[in-house]
Amino acid sequence: MASAALGLGALAVAPPASASPESDAKDLFARGRDLRNANDCGSAAPLFRKAWQIYPQGLGSLRNLAECEEALGHFASSRRAWLDLKRALITAPNDPKYDGWDKDAEESAARLKPKVASFVVDVYVKSPEGEALANESTGVEIFVNGESVGTALVGTPLERDPGTYRIRAQTTDAQPVEQTVTLSAGDNPHVTIRLTVTPKPKQAAPPAEDHSTRRTVGWIVTGVGAAALVGSGVTFLLRQGALGDLDDRCSTHRNCPEDLRGTVDTGKTMSTLTSVLLPVGVVGVGAGLALVFTSKSSPSSAESGKSAGSVRVAPSLGGLSVSGRF
Repeated sequence: MASAALGLGALAVAPPASASPESDAKDLFARGRDLRNANDCGSAAPLFRKAWQIYPQGLGSLRNLAECEEALGHFASSRRAWLDLKRALITAPNDPKYDGWDKDAEESAARLKPKVASFVVDVYVKSPEGEALANESTGVEIFVNGESVGTALVGTPLERDPGTYRIRAQTTDAQPVEQTVTLSAGDNPHVTIRLTVTPKPKQAAPPAEDHSTRRTVGWIVTGVGAAALVGSGVTFLLRQGALGDLDDRCSTHRNCPEDLRGTVDTGKTMSTLTSVLLPVGVVGVGAGLALVFTSKSSPSSAESGKSAGSVRVAPSLGGLSVSGRF
């Protein structure tokens, strides 16, 4: 009893076996065979196709697909399936159940060839360098009735059942072009499509910022500020001179002679001008130098003189002296 319980416990925790592609393909094949035996190839063909795709070694699915497609009148699809079977048999293991299949595939493909049509899409790509015939390396993509056939089949025969087809060619930087072709059994036309490639214009580089105006304004402001500083120095000296004359003749600055009124007025005026010009000069020189030194030099100006734009403000006999090199 204990051993039986252990055995049951092991079965309870054993992970479920995962289905293999082969078992899935066999299940699809069996369902497809049932549908085909019921004369429903329309529902059976997709099952055969999927079974072969997930397990290519199951060549029975491919043969049943070829036979079902022919029964449905899809001669081009049937012929492709027979040719795929013929190629697969080359590398298939030597199994007695495949005896004679190679001959069947070859004869069926040959029998169906007159019933299908084919066409070749020739795409010419015109660009500023000239016009050339596209090939698999040019990146031209072909669509047949909205279904892409890729870029590798440009200039290659494409087999289809008789009917009307909408062919579209497209590539980068070109307007897609469509053509319609009607095919009858045995037709083999060439469909010519021309694409015109118009490269996108290159975006112009943004214009380099012109810093010369900024530097020029900076020097002008600096010059005005420097002039104001010099002016404040002159007015300060004149104020001091008037004050000295007043001290010499009227040290108490009260009840002074009438002829000193002009000296007093001059002193007051120069004092007012000094108090105005000095801050204007300081702000002007500071702002101007900030504009000059925060502007980037152009390569030409940098090469013309690495020492350009130096300025020096220093005290002098008249108040301040400003010198610069340009």
